[in-house]
Amino acid sequence: MALINLHTHSTYSDGTLAPAELARAAVKAGVKYFSLTDHDGTGGWGEMEPALKEAGLTYCYGVELSTGLHENLHILGYGVNPADPALNARLAEFRGRRVVRIKKILELLRGLGIEIAFEDLPVPGNRTVGRPQVADVLRARKVVSNRSQAFKRYLGPGAAAYVAPNGPPVEEAIRAVTDAGGKAVLAHPGAVGKVIDLGAWKDMGLAGIEAFYPAHTGAATREFVALAARHGLFVTAGTDFHGPGTERGDMGGFEYQEEYFSEIRKLFI
Repeated sequence: MALINLHTHSTYSDGTLAPAELARAAVKAGVKYFSLTDHDGTGGWGEMEPALKEAGLTYCYGVELSTGLHENLHILGYGVNPADPALNARLAEFRGRRVVRIKKILELLRGLGIEIAFEDLPVPGNRTVGRPQVADVLRARKVVSNRSQAFKRYLGPGAAAYVAPNGPPVEEAIRAVTDAGGKAVLAHPGAVGKVIDLGAWKDMGLAGIEAFYPAHTGAATREFVALAARHGLFVTAGTDFHGPGTERGDMGGFEYQEEYFSEIRKLFI
């Protein structure tokens, strides 16, 4: 049974596996159709593509953009050109927004007696920083035992050091994907809540919806498939894999079915 998993993260954002390790994990899990979708960056594709070719995986280029409308409102971009100068300029600006947010979080932590310098975060300059890296430092210093506890106590909505997202508007995120020749897809719609507005986003250029996702029940998946059909959107599938030690360490995937994934397959290499 061939599996499809088009939502994964590497050490170029908040994953814990390097791109080559990620490719091997996908093969081991039985994934045939794959994408790397690091947050607000495509830098991992330079390492990822050779590893995927060596592993014999079918893939499409990907990225995941975080918006400022809602903590979980993310736009997946498939079929973009990772080397596109205009896209990379936009992504650099989006990553800069993240740095501003993280520095505000560190200031709040400092007020709680937890001293973490921005330079202490394990993120090279060309990669994407986010709250998970702050969580990893908290865990390394034994302030918390895992990422989940870090988010519950300090980093999640309502917690002591929470700072609201400051990513781009939804329309700007969608446009960044479409201007780079890609297809914009709403990530994990079950986590978006009441702000979901497929009609308006379709008018902005949204092309798909991630109907198949581990946190979706069977009923929710069917509902999102129906919503996609109603709005003329295609559907995709992904596990949002982040790697060992992240509580999102199950690579897995979903059974590839042509009736669902024929449209996204057009972007595969």
